[in-house]
Formats: sequence, C-alpha cells, structure tokens
Amino acid sequence: MHELCRTFEVTSGPPITSHDYDALRARLSDSGAPLALPELHGGVSGALCAGGPAAADRWVDGFITDHDAAGSTTGLETVRELVSATWQALAGGELAFEPLLPDEDAPLEDQVQALALWCHGFMSGLGAGAPELLTRLADAGGKHAAAPADAGVAAEGSADVMEILADFAEISRAGLDEEDTADRDTADFALAELKEYARVSAQIVFENLAERRAAAARNTH
Repeated sequence: MHELCRTFEVTSGPPITSHDYDALRARLSDSGAPLALPELHGGVSGALCAGGPAAADRWVDGFITDHDAAGSTTGLETVRELVSATWQALAGGELAFEPLLPDEDAPLEDQVQALALWCHGFMSGLGAGAPELLTRLADAGGKHAAAPADAGVAAEGSADVMEILADFAEISRAGLDEEDTADRDTADFALAELKEYARVSAQIVFENLAERRAAAARNTH
C-alpha cells in the first residue's frame, strides 16, 4: 500500500474551508501532484462517510494510483492534512464541514465545474466504501430509492441518503448554459444554494451511515 495509507484520529485545529482552497491547490501543484482538489476532497468526504478514516485511506491510495500522482512529500503531507481535517469536521458534531471549493470570486464556470467534480468524487469515495448503495441507485435508474435496512443506513434516514445520492449524481453532470451566462445573478444564487445543499447533505449522509462505520471499525479489529 502507498505510504499515504494510515489511520487518522480526530485532532484539534481550525476546519478547512473555501478560504484555504487556493493555498491547498497551490501546495499540491507545487508538489508535482496533478490532483483535482475538489474531486479529491469529495472522494475523501464520501469515503469517510462510508467507512471512516480507513476507507478514506484506501480511496486516496486508489485515486493517487489512478492519476499517476505520487507527488512529493509536501503533496502527501497536504493530502494527509486534508483527510484529517475533513474527518474532524464531519465527526466533530459542530457542523463545521463544508465542501472544499473555489470561493465566490472565482469565475462562475470554474465554480460550477468544481462543484460537479466534488459531487463526482463524493460518489466515487462513497461507492468504494459502500458499493451496495450505488448499486441500488443504478438499479433505480439513478432516481430516488430507499436503501434496505441491512445496508448500514438508519431506517428513518435511508430515503434521505438515496435522494441525496441521486441529486449528487445529477449535480456531477452540471454545466453552464447560455441562460446561466446571460443572467449571472440568478446563476450565482442557484450555485450558492447547490453548494449549501452539498454541505448539509454530506453531513446528513455521514450521520445516517454511523452504523455502517461502526461495523467497519469492528471488522478491522
């Protein structure tokens, strides 16, 4: 396994936010690791929801291998910090989590593409740790479908999780059209709503997959 694979504990420190986006992207770029930061963070987030830090380790290892992006020590340290901070935000119980995306001053097209990549990464990371959820979604034709109780999803939250995954799959295909370009104010508002939806929804998925993570942790001991 790649040296990146290790178990992270919840540590103290400020959460990573969109204000850190440019600095983190620059650190990864300077390290020689051609990683798409939104997709990377989305994948880490989805894997953490499905199976905790161990699942995130495995997903990141596969992501780096697939992208031929071993990078330098600086790059690896940056990714380790990203995994640790994301786990802290999701598990800290203070609603500190947010998708790592460009801020609102970035070009609209870049923001939309980043959100699409983040959702694609989330689906990838979640699917690596909880493949039956994406299989059920595919069987439903990408539409909303409740997860079975034995999928490690709280019964009362199963419909919410599957609805969120269907929405994330849709957002992952998002792009700008001529109407969006012509009416920037409306497009900005819609994008802000989608970002907030992604933020809240990831936390909902995390909370509803607590039973699955606990089972995964027991199986590793």
